[in-house]
Amino acid sequence: MTQADVSREEVHEALSHLYDNDLLGQSLLASRFPGLADLPLGKRADRLRALLLEAIEVLRPSRRCAFGSLESRHYDVLCLRYVEDMPATRMAEELSLGRRQVHRDLLEAEFRLAEVLAARIRADELKQQPRQAASGRAPEPTRGPGGTVRANDPLSDELMVLRSQPAVVDMLALLRSALKLLAPLAERTGASIEAPVETGAIYVTADPAILRQLIIQLIGFAIQLAPHGQVPIDLQQSSDGTSLTIGFPALDGAQLASLKEAQRIALSQRIQCEIAKSANGKTAVHLHFQGSNPFLVLVVEDNPGAVELYRRYLEGSGWRVHSTSDPRLASALARSHQPDAIILDIMMPGLDGWSVIESLSSSPATAAIPILICSVVQDIHLGEALGVKAYLKKPVARGELLAALNQCLPQR
Repeated sequence: MTQADVSREEVHEALSHLYDNDLLGQSLLASRFPGLADLPLGKRADRLRALLLEAIEVLRPSRRCAFGSLESRHYDVLCLRYVEDMPATRMAEELSLGRRQVHRDLLEAEFRLAEVLAARIRADELKQQPRQAASGRAPEPTRGPGGTVRANDPLSDELMVLRSQPAVVDMLALLRSALKLLAPLAERTGASIEAPVETGAIYVTADPAILRQLIIQLIGFAIQLAPHGQVPIDLQQSSDGTSLTIGFPALDGAQLASLKEAQRIALSQRIQCEIAKSANGKTAVHLHFQGSNPFLVLVVEDNPGAVELYRRYLEGSGWRVHSTSDPRLASALARSHQPDAIILDIMMPGLDGWSVIESLSSSPATAAIPILICSVVQDIHLGEALGVKAYLKKPVARGELLAALNQCLPQR
């Protein structure tokens, strides 16, 4: 195997430790990328994680297609298993597949990802060839606004191209998931995590993958700085939003610089992030999220079984359901409730779904509300021409419905 070749086993090892900086930074895949091994362990892990997430995005279908479809299967299984840390049994339920099929799809997806990464390595090797040797000139410096020279800043470059996909996130569930992942690291260092014990759900709006990565980065860093010590974590909800506070011991300049990198990631996601130093020298990081009430979806559907299914799908997801079985009431309800999205059937008595779309589109009060069609009638081209946000074929999977609804949230 040449330096540019990447094996599936290397990809699997790295993905299995995607949010564990120590193991990810020491993985064999980290040694494949030119210059990556020269970085400090933490920065090496951050860079490799970004490369893996970029490679997964390469597998995203270029055109819109149904969640779990054959065209998007490799992308979907990688996101579910490694980005969202979903077990195979849950993946099988979300994708309506058998566990064996899920494992086969994951195997194929890892092979494809290895090919993408190998191509990236070859491209990086070509970039590192000393072009200036032929001309005898030094490479051009990176220039910022107004042509001013600035130092190369890989994090800024990453944040400039980072695509955020906001969704409704249960902050408590995400925090528990992060702490579960970090438990082996805490056990290894002897650190004790003081975590909140609240029950229920606390919703915020953020990109779930980026937010989870940010929280794991911060808490993981605190664990490593507090061997045999305590890592206090506090989660508070008030009328003006939700705040997450992570405590750190006294920090030196290099450690504080690492926290400021995490702060830049948070600010790029429009998450307020404050690094505060107390009188005793200890440091705390405060993440603040603006208040996020449950989003409202109006379901226009004459089949009560379908309405109940959507309610079960959306329970605990941050979406609140208001429904009507009479399509003639859809426009009036949309004007009065101003839902964040509308789920619409096509075949209904009294008034068909196409007429409902025409009525909604013709009124300035409702024209901007995103519409999702969920129907056995398949006329995707007409739906696209009428401006619907997504066209889902019944029966609809929970993951597919949630993905479509989350696409209705404002993009950053």
